[in-house]
Amino acid sequence: HVSADVEKEINRIIEQEAQCSLLLNLGQVEYMSSSGLRIFVSTMRVLKESKRKLELCNMNNAVKKIFEVVELMDMFEVYETEEEALRHF
Repeated sequence: HVSADVEKEINRIIEQEAQCSLLLNLGQVEYMSSSGLRIFVSTMRVLKESKRKLELCNMNNAVKKIFEVVELMDMFEVYETEEEALRHF
């Protein structure tokens, strides 16, 4: 299951890079299930506990619409491009 693999990799990165915020480039993500949304919300909460952030970039319109429908857009910093995100990181 893709979301389980993504969650495992995100958790590995969070543990390995204990002081870093996380920027996820969603350029190749065409759809996001409720499991994917749950992973993002739980990751954001874990990072927030240690004063870190989860930021997103390159979100296509379909994924952006899902985030808007479930009212998650305001929970994350979302940038149009990776370059823009890195300037604010």
